[in-house]
Amino acid sequence: ALKLGRLDQVTQGETVYAIGSPVGLKDSVSSGVISGFDGFFLKTDAKIYPGNSGGPLINQSGEVIGINTLKQITHKFEGLGFAISTDAALREFSELARTLKQ
Repeated sequence: ALKLGRLDQVTQGETVYAIGSPVGLKDSVSSGVISGFDGFFLKTDAKIYPGNSGGPLINQSGEVIGINTLKQITHKFEGLGFAISTDAALREFSELARTLKQ
């Protein structure tokens, strides 16, 4: 099992790996760096394609630091990938669990 990393230990420029199954290609890996983060989303230049969404974004220590979510593409640049930080995902899941118990 993979361990969860913490957002407070993520650094800009850190190497990361996006794992997923784009277009049915199981367990594909792309690498990139963290270009920024805002407490919810991690921004990366790692290739995130349809099929990678929901897969882990992993740091060099093998910890999951995010959940691959989307890629922004414009005519001006190739695209910027976004992953929900594990901290944000845990907060959202905890809130959902509290809401469902009520």
